[in-house]
Amino acid sequence: MEDALDEWRTVLLNRPTDGAENASFLKRKVCLFLRCFSFPRVYRYHGIARNIKEINERLDEIAKDRVRYQLTDMPRGLPKRKESTSFIDGSNIVGRDEVKKEIIGHLLCGTSKEGESCQTISIVGLGGIGKTALAQLIYNDEEVKQHFTTRIWAYVSDISDESKVAKTIIAELEGLDKLAALQMESLPLNALLERICKSIEGKKYLLVLDDVWTENYEDFGGLNVTFKRGAVGSRILVTTRKDIVSRVMGSSHTIHLETLGQDLCWSILKKIALRERDQKTCEDLTPVGLRIAEKCKGLPLVAKTLGGHLQFKTTRKEWEDVLNSELWRMDVVHEDVFVPLLLSYYDLPSPVKQCFKYFASFIKDGVHFTYQLIARWKTLGYLGINDGDATLQELKGLEYLKCLEARSFLQIGDFKPVHGQYAQYASCKMHDLVHDFALFLTKGEFQKMEVSKDDKSMKMNSERTCRHLAVKIARGHCFPESISDVEKLRSLDVYGYNSRDTVINDGDLCNLLNEAQRLRVLSIRNYGSATIPEEIGNLLHLRSLCLQYERLPDQVENLVNLTVLCTPLCSSLTYYPKGVRRLTRLTQLVGLIVRVDCNDPQEFSIGDLVNLKQLAVLSMKMVGNTINVEESKKVKLQNLQEVRILVTEAIAGADEDTILESLNMSSVPRCCFDTDFTNTTVASEQLDHTVMGCVFQMCSFGGDP
Repeated sequence: MEDALDEWRTVLLNRPTDGAENASFLKRKVCLFLRCFSFPRVYRYHGIARNIKEINERLDEIAKDRVRYQLTDMPRGLPKRKESTSFIDGSNIVGRDEVKKEIIGHLLCGTSKEGESCQTISIVGLGGIGKTALAQLIYNDEEVKQHFTTRIWAYVSDISDESKVAKTIIAELEGLDKLAALQMESLPLNALLERICKSIEGKKYLLVLDDVWTENYEDFGGLNVTFKRGAVGSRILVTTRKDIVSRVMGSSHTIHLETLGQDLCWSILKKIALRERDQKTCEDLTPVGLRIAEKCKGLPLVAKTLGGHLQFKTTRKEWEDVLNSELWRMDVVHEDVFVPLLLSYYDLPSPVKQCFKYFASFIKDGVHFTYQLIARWKTLGYLGINDGDATLQELKGLEYLKCLEARSFLQIGDFKPVHGQYAQYASCKMHDLVHDFALFLTKGEFQKMEVSKDDKSMKMNSERTCRHLAVKIARGHCFPESISDVEKLRSLDVYGYNSRDTVINDGDLCNLLNEAQRLRVLSIRNYGSATIPEEIGNLLHLRSLCLQYERLPDQVENLVNLTVLCTPLCSSLTYYPKGVRRLTRLTQLVGLIVRVDCNDPQEFSIGDLVNLKQLAVLSMKMVGNTINVEESKKVKLQNLQEVRILVTEAIAGADEDTILESLNMSSVPRCCFDTDFTNTTVASEQLDHTVMGCVFQMCSFGGDP
């Protein structure tokens, strides 16, 4: 359905909008008709209509099957985390002494804000990092027991029902048995809150709210008032994986729990895995065990899970099998480790889920630019379609990133504002386990392949599920003559080990372009020919095209959906085709070659820039012996309000002030203005972030830039 709608939208975008364009358009179509005696445009309309009809028929059949088999809507069966309690064996907890001491210090401190009887302290961190275990340690500490008159443990989880939470607190306060607890079911909320008030009135209490999810202050509105009935010095300790919960709960102190070191993970793992083993076996398995502990990446839950898994494996070979296995493929990890992450994932808004899963395409333990991520999300359609307003998409992308950070899926560095109100760039990093979780969710949707032998054909690991493919070509080898199941690919990245190695030849690329016509993103480095074949014009859905060492065919003008065009280091590229001016949805144009001495009928000229009104990033090289002032004045670059980054190579020997004046560039932000584009110097930090984000977004699969 997405492809059919996109194809129809592309046809509409291809319609001429003014008289001059209309004349040119009709001339081309008449020539085509005279050559082929066909009606390609009518045929395309008919093809789209037939495709939509077939899709509707399939949907009708599905609807009939639903009635035929009496299928009914059922709520999603969300995974349930085991309910926590206040009981714990403290001897099994390692590496938390310092943070435990810090939190207890906040709990026992006698000061409170004026007018407040109770303060809230929050422990925030990724699922499985040990928040609940730390809270249990604190709850059972002897000094804490002596300090507070009353202690209450309430497991909240994803409950946002204030009545249920109130009943949990009452049952804990009054020590109710199961029958007495059931008798509370019919009580209204007000009666429950009154009961809590009487129980804590004038008492210095400690309330632990474990695994809180709600982001709405009103969900606990009545309880928040009730909690103030306790004596001065009362405390609430909250554990949550969402940073926003800490703010909603009005926390006076927020502790972000850090991962453990490898030695501590090994300490947890070996205590379980090597239990009741003889000394010789322990010595034999320890070297492998230490390396397995690295896979835990500081998460005690993973260490416990793998320790339990290894407990019943007796040989070094079995331990090595675990070491060499990917976590996301291990059933034991699915059952025990991914459940907390699944809860966080299901809590995400639907559009953010799609953006999160895209992290499966990135290399593990890598650092990525937020601009790079947002650019890819935009080109794949994950941020919606907002014609004429790339800024709104960028803002939405930043909002999604912060949403993932708030749920501990990402760690984002400081945002660094550059020129422009909305241009903010930062680096972000994802924990290895979260990356494994993204791979688990996608299950073959993202694949990386390496061609290291002369296979004439290549088959993907899982049939018909792959949507994003990266192919790395070994030195001395080339792209296979045929590749199966590529018709549904959304992105393709092809590159070699060496920047000058040829990775694909003419015939193979033509075959690929004819088959993979649903591509949104295409990146090819080190193509074997000087010119990209004209079949590139058939990729009507293409949003991002990144090339190195190639020339562009005239058919590139058909790619009207293109928003990113990058051609850095293209030594064979001597000019841009005139048709690039028709790509009015471009927001990033890197490596543009623009003729400035005339309005050339074949080559992209300076006056053609006036059509590209959505540009946000522009890098261009000027060619010509002089500057045609009349043509350059058409552009009025200062009116291109979206241009925030402009990198320019001037005409050799030309005076910079003259160029600036003639191109009306005095008010356009410039990162660099150099007469030698290949040796362009970075004039500001913003160029680092932007160019790494747009020029090298082709490297998002982990290739060597």
